[in-house]
Amino acid sequence: MDSGVSSSLSIFKNSSIISYDAINNNPTTTDSLGHGTALASILMAPANKQTVHGVSPKVKLFDVKVLNDKGGGDVDDVINGINWSIKQDVDIINLSFGFQKDDKGLKHAIDKAIENNIVVIASAGNTLGLSTDYPAKYQNVISVSSVDKNLKRDKFAAKGKVDFVAPGVQVPVLTPLGKLETVNGTSFATAYVTGIVSNILSKNPKLERQDVLKILQSTARDLGKNEEYGYGLTQYN
Repeated sequence: MDSGVSSSLSIFKNSSIISYDAINNNPTTTDSLGHGTALASILMAPANKQTVHGVSPKVKLFDVKVLNDKGGGDVDDVINGINWSIKQDVDIINLSFGFQKDDKGLKHAIDKAIENNIVVIASAGNTLGLSTDYPAKYQNVISVSSVDKNLKRDKFAAKGKVDFVAPGVQVPVLTPLGKLETVNGTSFATAYVTGIVSNILSKNPKLERQDVLKILQSTARDLGKNEEYGYGLTQYN
């Protein structure tokens, strides 16, 4: 769930992408911002010459547009997107954005998703070391923060309720025009964790959400303080 995906890019020609614009209630999306396309490239880009190789290239992606072209989002659109995703019987919801304030409607929608055995993964936020954003702050949501190539916390990343970390500094991604660029932020680290969870479920499709969480916890590499790194660096073969 993000700003849409440029699914017409040649790199996605053999990918399975189903789109829904939760803002305008349309079955197609556009991505002028580039955030969603970047996440999709981390998650599912097949092997290619541009050095972006997705974590889970065979995943079936539900591209749900809930962010506008400036990166802003209305909580009601996010709730609409979550409810649509539940009806599609998805396995994972990736929320690479956040809100500073709690919202009862958002919490209710996420609780409903989790009751349907959906793994909900959200970015901790780029809060300059301040508190984790919602919905990552909810206890039943997997909160992801970012580290650099030296496995040190990104100075912009949130502290507090952090469950895992993943690469989020100078990450190579594709733009909506198919160009290569590098980006920073917990948003992109979250896509890595979503890809890993996708791989876990593709090998073991009958796993319950709690079983997935246990696998992530048992395979993570401990990096230090829980408020900065949680269980550590997510890794799974």
